Amino acid sequence: MTEQKKGVRELERELANARAEQRAYHESKVTVNRDYSIGGVDKSTTVEKKIPDTADVPDAILLPKKKRLKKQNIPW
Repeated sequence: MTEQKKGVRELERELANARAEQRAYHESKVTVNRDYSIGGVDKSTTVEKKIPDTADVPDAILLPKKKRLKKQNIPW
């Protein structure tokens, strides 16, 4: 067995270095956002929001019905 065994501190250092490299790699990635220039929102990347008809909107919003307890109300 010619392999050298590494100590806990050496392994922790290697792990910290690997985590730092991974973080730097992911932070350096540039993601493309929408174009918010002076002309407004980019029409090619947005979805038009349709306004619902008055018939689609309910007149009253009711609270959800109470659920019955699965056990009896026993005070002890």
